[in-house]
Amino acid sequence: MASSLPRARVLAGFRRLNRARIQIFRGDDHAMVESRNQLRDQIMANRSVPTSGPVFEELVNGLDEATQMLTHEIVRGDLNEETGRYNVKIEREHVQGSSDPSGTIKPEIEPITEDTVRRMENPGSVEVCKSSSSNNKN
Repeated sequence: MASSLPRARVLAGFRRLNRARIQIFRGDDHAMVESRNQLRDQIMANRSVPTSGPVFEELVNGLDEATQMLTHEIVRGDLNEETGRYNVKIEREHVQGSSDPSGTIKPEIEPITEDTVRRMENPGSVEVCKSSSSNNKN
């Protein structure tokens, strides 16, 4: 029974990461294929790692960190074919911060404003079109 615990941890981590991958890349066939291949390649490359010790723990923690990154640190934008702009919606899970007693989120992320875009190293063609924030600081 002791040998099945590490396997269960790896499989659970794999399932969480796979669900996060599917959620973030849904609708992007290329990203779905590439992320699936990368995940499979990483699992296969580490197949022979002993199921105890610091290397194993680091790999299992890496699954959790990758899941956290996909779930909370990547925001997906969908191209609006009519305007040629990307619509991005910041969800509750993307905002790190605490809630005050009234339930309002106190975000620790900087809102994207015209000033934010000017300070970017390589903004490309970022255009701030609309903000749903009630405390817009333009």
